[in-house]
Amino acid sequence: MEPSPAEVRAQLERVLGSRCFEQAARSSSFLRFVAEQTLAGQGDRLKGYTIAVEVFGRPPDFDAQTDPLVRVEAGRLRRRLIEYYADEGRDDPVRLDLPRGSYFVVSTYHGATTAPAAPAAVAAEAPHLTPEETLGASAAARNRSRWRRIRTVVVVGALLAGVAVIAWQRGEVARFEHDVTSTLPDGRPPIVVLSFEVLGGADGVAELAATLTEEIFIVLDGSEHLVVPTEPSGDATGASSGYVLSGSVREMDGQVRVTARVVRAETGTQLWSAAYDERLDALRGAAGQRRIARLVALAAEPYGPIFEAELERMRALTVHEPTTRDCVLRYYEYRRAFGAAEHARALECFELATTREPENAEAWAGLSLLSADAWAHGFGGHAGSAKMLERARDTARRAMDIDGESLHANLALASVQYFNGDDFREVAERVLMAWPENAEAQAFIGAMFLLSGETDRGSALVANAIEWTPEAPSGYFASSALVALREHRYDDALAFALRIDSPDWALGHLVLAAAAGLAGRLDLAVRARERYVQLDPTLAKTLPDLLRRWRVEPVLTGEIERGFAAAAPAPGP
Repeated sequence: MEPSPAEVRAQLERVLGSRCFEQAARSSSFLRFVAEQTLAGQGDRLKGYTIAVEVFGRPPDFDAQTDPLVRVEAGRLRRRLIEYYADEGRDDPVRLDLPRGSYFVVSTYHGATTAPAAPAAVAAEAPHLTPEETLGASAAARNRSRWRRIRTVVVVGALLAGVAVIAWQRGEVARFEHDVTSTLPDGRPPIVVLSFEVLGGADGVAELAATLTEEIFIVLDGSEHLVVPTEPSGDATGASSGYVLSGSVREMDGQVRVTARVVRAETGTQLWSAAYDERLDALRGAAGQRRIARLVALAAEPYGPIFEAELERMRALTVHEPTTRDCVLRYYEYRRAFGAAEHARALECFELATTREPENAEAWAGLSLLSADAWAHGFGGHAGSAKMLERARDTARRAMDIDGESLHANLALASVQYFNGDDFREVAERVLMAWPENAEAQAFIGAMFLLSGETDRGSALVANAIEWTPEAPSGYFASSALVALREHRYDDALAFALRIDSPDWALGHLVLAAAAGLAGRLDLAVRARERYVQLDPTLAKTLPDLLRRWRVEPVLTGEIERGFAAAAPAPGP
């Protein structure tokens, strides 16, 4: 038995009046439109084009194949619904869902195959409430649930390390048995996040510890994650694989120390630990709590301790068929080194992955990103190859068709548009809106902005990416060096260029040669230029073509060419 239209509309108003949706105008409009269309019997006819035009005001020539707007917004809406039913709406009689791959709303009764009499009666009466009564009921519900713990949540699907399992039940850590004792179906190991322990202190410290745990869940639950509610059972202490993130909070004389650590579940070996000292007053507000949560969550980010452990695990494997997850690790390894050998290994891995997992968006996105890099960097002799850029475009579209909510699929689309000379900004802005705290997205998009002339915007994004990346890779510092070059801050440019740690990256040596040449360090400049020429002799003769391929704006182009010329060794006697 399905909920009646009156019950669905009552639940719709309950959801839209919640704290989770109160500042989400786009998601609210999206949900109201698709819910009403579904009730009108048009759900199976809903397409991205219709939603883009009717809900988001896009023009009639909107192209859903190249513009991922609706798919990105659908992903946000699904995450908000999951968040709502994990907290404020967990006792609601009716559930509203937006299944992946569709835009119609599915409504079901919660906890029973048929509707209980009382909730049905209440729901049937709800449409007769006045708007003021509806808002008052929603506000009361928000106040009742403001400090309520999320009872049980499993966070599944980080790009690298896997999942985060976060559970609260009446202030105590819920325990799991089967959910965390083995890897996920695609081989990813879990990260079990335990509630932070209270070691003593003033009133409110217990509440702070619980709030920090919840904030860590929210930070880890980025757009590239899937959140799945589950029920607690058994004992998680015997987890046989993955990682455990735990911590503690204690206060003394108004000073709070928050500690965090990550250990291997199977051995108990500690991979990482950190301590953060803050004034209690600073942690009473949401901004302070969010900052600490983000610092702790860096342990699960690319180039953090869990990434390094997973990379070590992959390298230790003997002959095996790599999964897409292994290819993602190789991709990040390549982005750190920017070497031709690392690029070839990652490219081959994704070529195999797309054959073995043809419906995996991550595999196609990785293939697109690496194909675009082959075109831009000249790996494999593909510098400026129209065939390679076309391959990057086709595979980016394939990735977006499979999963428009994938970060890497969106970055691949932006990359293709940028290198193809198209306007990449609309996709770039949506990436930054959908992944506002993702350092990788900020560094990637920031580099495009600064190379094409929006220096202030690009510089801010790259600087933020460096701050929120555990061990920032060389590309981030190369971008910062280019910003300083354009602004004629040559000593700063050299300082950033010296942090590039990629011996086999030709373009890294180009940046160092230009920065050192303009900073007056000819010894460094000459060595960097020689290494650059050694890695790829053809690039030294075709520097203007290289800079045009990268769409480098004129002022920065002039500084790079001038610095590179200054790095030329003095003629012999």
